[in-house]
Amino acid sequence: MSEAVAKSLFKGSGTALLIRGVVAVLFGVLVILWPGPTVIALVFLFGIYAIIDGVTSIGQYIRNKESRSAWQIVGGVVSVLAGIVALVWPGITALVLAIVIGVWAVILGVSQIALAFEVKKTVRRWWLWLVTGIVTTLFGLLMMLFPGAGILSLLGLLSAFAIVTGALLIASGIELRRLAKTPA
Repeated sequence: MSEAVAKSLFKGSGTALLIRGVVAVLFGVLVILWPGPTVIALVFLFGIYAIIDGVTSIGQYIRNKESRSAWQIVGGVVSVLAGIVALVWPGITALVLAIVIGVWAVILGVSQIALAFEVKKTVRRWWLWLVTGIVTTLFGLLMMLFPGAGILSLLGLLSAFAIVTGALLIASGIELRRLAKTPA
């Protein structure tokens, strides 16, 4: 690759990283400044995610006739219902988003724990499902016990992630643009 082509790539990539970084930082700041609209957006994203998660679980239950479990269908139905509630009543859901997520996570986690024990004899790494179920259940319990802190934590993590990632992208973009300017 010629030096001119490399410098052009560095400059273009550096500019792209700068733009992505600035947008990420702005997003993080907007999450802090406008928590209300951010919560509503999270409600819709959660609703879509929960429905997809549930439909996938139900589909797996239907397709896998040899090794299906009632717990798999329970988790799928609960996920779909939680997603529908979030999409149909976003305002109310925003007020109780942490509790809805908490209840969903507890039921899903318990169903994952039960499924892990059910497949213990046939699945070599059944304990991964068990750990996933335990973590999901604990997360749900924390969200239910501390809903205000739970939703603020979600927003805080989202904002911090965006700002830190944005700052790192900006620094990387500046470095690439600097490399494009240096002589060989």
